[in-house]
Amino acid sequence: MSKRTSAAAFFFLAAAGLYLILSRPADTVAIGKRAPSFTLADISGRTVSLSDYRGKVVLLNFWASWCPICRQEFPDLQAVYQRRRRDGFALIAASVDDGGERAVLPFIAEQAPTFTICLADLKTQQAYGVRDLPTSFLIGPDGAVKKEYIGSIDPAELENDILSQLPRRRS
Repeated sequence: MSKRTSAAAFFFLAAAGLYLILSRPADTVAIGKRAPSFTLADISGRTVSLSDYRGKVVLLNFWASWCPICRQEFPDLQAVYQRRRRDGFALIAASVDDGGERAVLPFIAEQAPTFTICLADLKTQQAYGVRDLPTSFLIGPDGAVKKEYIGSIDPAELENDILSQLPRRRS
């Protein structure tokens, strides 16, 4: 490899690395830090804010109706939600579909989830650093991010993670 080719390759890699560093949102979430606040519209037009769930364990799930993995994990998320909602667990599924409500409603009609479905905005996606789907964040009762899941969530792992965040019951 000539010196000229080596220098060009070096500058290309350096520029690519710099681009990745600079293009990463500055305020993305960090485990143990407070989850970024948000206010989103749910599919019936009501507003939903993270602050509405203060004191609960929350799974914030970013998904899309066209995402095969998202579609596959919905029944598992529904099952975990049904088992743990009375214990103080909440699930907010924030759709990133470009078509908004029009794209989401047919899928929701088919799945009939009982948890909250919202339409994510770009600001919230960026605040959470969402790049892949599905991406989910477990937020503790204290409002801090406890865990990030990229890709499909194992239901048993999720349930154990939820249980670890719930207040211990006294006998």
